[in-house]
Amino acid sequence: MSRLLELLFPPRCVLCRGTVAEGEQICEVCAAEIQTQYAMRKGIAVAGCSDSFSPLQYKGKVRRALLTCKHGQKNGMGEWGSAQITACLAAFVPDWKPDCVTYIPTTLPHWWKRGFYLPAIFARKVAAHYGLACVPTLRRKWFAKSQLRMRSTQERQENARHTYFPRKGIDLTGKRVILIDDVLTTGATARACAALLHEMGAAEVFFVSLAKA
Repeated sequence: MSRLLELLFPPRCVLCRGTVAEGEQICEVCAAEIQTQYAMRKGIAVAGCSDSFSPLQYKGKVRRALLTCKHGQKNGMGEWGSAQITACLAAFVPDWKPDCVTYIPTTLPHWWKRGFYLPAIFARKVAAHYGLACVPTLRRKWFAKSQLRMRSTQERQENARHTYFPRKGIDLTGKRVILIDDVLTTGATARACAALLHEMGAAEVFFVSLAKA
């Protein structure tokens, strides 16, 4: 039955609706276009982080792919996004010498609503690839205001300071930590989370997101 369904309704690219290989979300043509047209050509600066990078620009097909993933509940995009981050980190990991990987958290209701959370998927895949521990280090207030509703960088920074908190029992003393998110916008959230990781003892924090707005 499953084979018949595949023949009748073959998997389609989330961007162009072209056919894709089993388990894939983006076709080879769109993937190649993203690599050539939306690649970041320079690093980014995030306050509180020793170094940071995003492999892609958050616009065009990259933006559409992430929004389709989030609102269309297509967790298969996690594999594609993880591959992009893992590839870009190959140039940084030898110098960063990280001890563990963590991610910017969301609320439990938000996680349940979609059934997955991209930054957590990215962090687990990256950690597994490089033989590192993936450690949930932070938590987010359940009913915090969304950063998307904040109109200015100052509002985002103020909201972020009151939204994220350390998890109990996590000791990062002397650790070099990679902090992962899906999209970097103003950097307010990453800055607030990096500050918390330092307060928890982290010697250095390195930030990576799949895309930069």
